[in-house]
Amino acid sequence: MGTDQKRYINIHGHRQSNTIEEWVMQNLMAKDFPPEDIENGYYSVGLHPYNVGKVDEEETMNKVRLALENPRVLAVGEIGLDKSIEAPMEDQVRIFEKQVELAETVNLPVILHVVKAFNEMLGFMKAKQPVVPMIIHGYNGSPEMAEELVKAGFLISFGQAITGEHSKIVESLQKVPVEMMFLETDEGDMDIRELYQFAAEVKGISEDHLHMQIFENARTHLSRFSNFI
Repeated sequence: MGTDQKRYINIHGHRQSNTIEEWVMQNLMAKDFPPEDIENGYYSVGLHPYNVGKVDEEETMNKVRLALENPRVLAVGEIGLDKSIEAPMEDQVRIFEKQVELAETVNLPVILHVVKAFNEMLGFMKAKQPVVPMIIHGYNGSPEMAEELVKAGFLISFGQAITGEHSKIVESLQKVPVEMMFLETDEGDMDIRELYQFAAEVKGISEDHLHMQIFENARTHLSRFSNFI
């Protein structure tokens, strides 16, 4: 296994890498891009559903468009649908679909925030059939839904929740093929290396196998990834 393949791919975080062994795609809101230390990182940028109705939509979408021109932006996100917030679903869907279209124009994957709206996301996938990778971050749903999502073509990223006491999330990790998954720290403080160790044990595979496959997943689904690795 090459040196690069030994790096811990962290598909979604809110900080820079903590160690030379870790590769992080840091999530930023459009207003925060570009950061001062842009050359030190890799980013996803988008209009989060939390901000729907709270920011100027046209101005923010223009900022997202400009951000996607930067080679260090590797994904659009996090964007998606969230039924736990007050923003009307019709507005969330409209803005979400606009951003997926943007992702398609530049052939970049999408990092998805989905809360209580997996059925709506499945409906979107069936109706619109996007041609870019769709990666659900921080999955903590049921194993049955995980299977449905994978069958529909979604990739699934797991975070710190898999180390807790919720057996359904561990079962979901077991159900998702390693070729269709990523790992992430999100806003948590867990060491990504511990997350890899735990996930490998749950799936009954070696850490080397997990490293190599998630590295290949990144190379396959992040079109700009190979420009830096």
